[in-house]
Amino acid sequence: MAYAPRSARDGQRMRRAVEALGGETAPAMAAALMQIGTAFDEAAAINGFKMRVERLIRLGPDHPVVRARFGARAAMLAGRSLDGATALVERWWRDERKAFQIASAFGRATRLSLEILGELRLILRLLRFKRLGAEYDSIIATMRDAPFAAAAE
Repeated sequence: MAYAPRSARDGQRMRRAVEALGGETAPAMAAALMQIGTAFDEAAAINGFKMRVERLIRLGPDHPVVRARFGARAAMLAGRSLDGATALVERWWRDERKAFQIASAFGRATRLSLEILGELRLILRLLRFKRLGAEYDSIIATMRDAPFAAAAE
């Protein structure tokens, strides 16, 4: 089976859902509702998140968007190993998630820092899974000089 980009696999998932409904013989309204439901279900949200992270990875650490989004956090991770950084970001993400839940109860929640930490968490876990410790060190060194470090948070 050949590799297909995540966005293509997402489209195939929607087509399979309609085919399971009855394909060409399914009523148009039922097929449209099935496609809409599939496009906005939990799997689509997870795929969207992963596609956003893949895009940030493709941009690279020199890109202004990446520097603005992760520069401040990368500066705080300087001097840590990949395993230590992963554990620290995991702790930050859990703490931020708790803070978000409390703020949501009072109607004052903002998701930006939680999203940034979620993206950083996935990137670090991917680097760790692929055993790219040396690349992590060079990325952190590149990101430390970020002039836009506090722009995204």
